[in-house]
Amino acid sequence: MSVILVDTRSDSLTVSWPAAAAEQENVKYQLEYKSNDDSENADNDGFALLSDKLSQPQARKRNLTPGTDYFFRVKVVNDNNDAGCWMTHSEPFSCLNADQESQALEVPKVSHPGLNQTLHVSWKASAENTDAKYELQMRENQGGAEWKTIAPSLSGLEVKKKNLTSTLGYQFRVRTIGGEIETPFSPPSESMVARGLSAGIRRFFGSLENGTLLRSGQKEPVPLADALGGKEFVLLYASAHWCPPCRQFTPMLANWYKSASNRIAGGGRAAEVVFLSCDHDEDGFQGYFQQSHPWMAVDYDDDARDQIMAAIRVQGIPRLVVLSGKNGRILVDNAVGQPLDVNKWRALEKQQQQQGK
Repeated sequence: MSVILVDTRSDSLTVSWPAAAAEQENVKYQLEYKSNDDSENADNDGFALLSDKLSQPQARKRNLTPGTDYFFRVKVVNDNNDAGCWMTHSEPFSCLNADQESQALEVPKVSHPGLNQTLHVSWKASAENTDAKYELQMRENQGGAEWKTIAPSLSGLEVKKKNLTSTLGYQFRVRTIGGEIETPFSPPSESMVARGLSAGIRRFFGSLENGTLLRSGQKEPVPLADALGGKEFVLLYASAHWCPPCRQFTPMLANWYKSASNRIAGGGRAAEVVFLSCDHDEDGFQGYFQQSHPWMAVDYDDDARDQIMAAIRVQGIPRLVVLSGKNGRILVDNAVGQPLDVNKWRALEKQQQQQGK
C-alpha cells in the first residue's frame, strides 16, 4: 500500500492513499511531506506535518515549487492515539512548470447518458495540435486507487464508459499524444457515480415474470436493468388501440419521445416509456404496440402488467404516470394533457427531495 499522485499543477500536488479498514472507528490521517532538498526537521527524517486531523484519504498541498521533488507519507491515527505504519511512495512527485500547465487540456466534462451504469466523457480539442490523438484515463474515487488508461489513442472527443458499478464514483483525465506536442494530463474531473437501476424502479417491476421488457421492433426481450437503468424518469403509459383519446395522444407522445427534448449528452434519453396495455387480447396489443409505440412494454401475458396498473390505480385511459428514476416515486400522476417537460420533472423531483418525501 502506498501514496499515489492524483493530480499535479504548477503550484500544487494532490495525493491519495488507501483508506483505513471499515471496522475502524474515529479514524483520522496524519499526513507529512518533504522535498529532496529539505534540510529542516532532520529529527523527523526531513518531513513536515501537513495535518493530523484529515478525515478523508486524499489531500492537496499548495504553494509548492516547480522542478522540486516531493515525498509524502501518511499513517492512520485514532482517538486512543494508536497509529498505524507509515505509507509513502518510492518515486518522487513534482509539479508542472508554467509552460506544461498552459498546454494541458481543460477538465473533461462527465455526464449521464441515460444508460445503465454508463458515463459520457467529452473534452475540447487541442487548439495547438489539430492532428492530435488523446489518451483517456479513469480512476475510482477511492483512497489509493491508481489511474488506469481506458483509451490509449482516441481520434474523437468523446466516449461512453460502461459497466461502472462503484457507488464512490469515478474521475477522468485526458491528454494529447503524438503530433507536435504531447501535453500533461488535464486536471481530473469531479467524481461522478454512474446511474444504475434504482431500488424503487426495481420494486415497481419486481413482479416481472422473466425480469425483462419488450422493445418495439425487437424480437428478443430486454433485461430490466438495460431497459430502464440510468434513466432520469420512467413513464408508465396505460393505453389501448380501441380508445380514441389514446390513438390521438400516442403519436404526440411518440414524437416527444424521439425529439431533442428527451435527448441528453451522449445521445441517450432522459426518460423511457413503458406501455401497459389495456387491450382486450394479445393480437390487439401486438398490433398497437408494433405500429405505434417506439418504446418498451410489459408483455401482455405477464401478470406484472395488471399488478403495475393496480399499483398506480389505473381507472381511465390514456394515463401517463411519471416516476423518478432515482427512487421510483410518482412525480406526475397523469401527464396526459400537460407539457412533456423533463426540466419541470427535475424541479418536481428536487422539490420532493427538499420536502423529505
